[in-house]
Amino acid sequence: MIPHRVHVWPWLRRPGKLLLRDWLAITIGSRIFTWRKLDDVELAHELAHVGQWGRHGVAFPIIYLADSLRVRRAGKRWYHDNAFEQEARDVARRLWDPPMG
Repeated sequence: MIPHRVHVWPWLRRPGKLLLRDWLAITIGSRIFTWRKLDDVELAHELAHVGQWGRHGVAFPIIYLADSLRVRRAGKRWYHDNAFEQEARDVARRLWDPPMG
């Protein structure tokens, strides 16, 4: 398990919705800030972001933003089509729907 801390602060719900309508959490470094308790799949998504922070360090927000701008210029959705969000969704999807073996 990746070292992390989850901070549940219900008051974050309203300001987060200014950025994303269905906003749930944001990960900064190894800290996950959310307005409600996360289920296992949601936590897996955020832990993928913890790993991305670990790989890219303090440059991660800039790299993330650059990818959002890239996909937006390509006519795609800045958040949903961002490669880092896609990676996190893939991690969560594997937890949600593990391969049958």
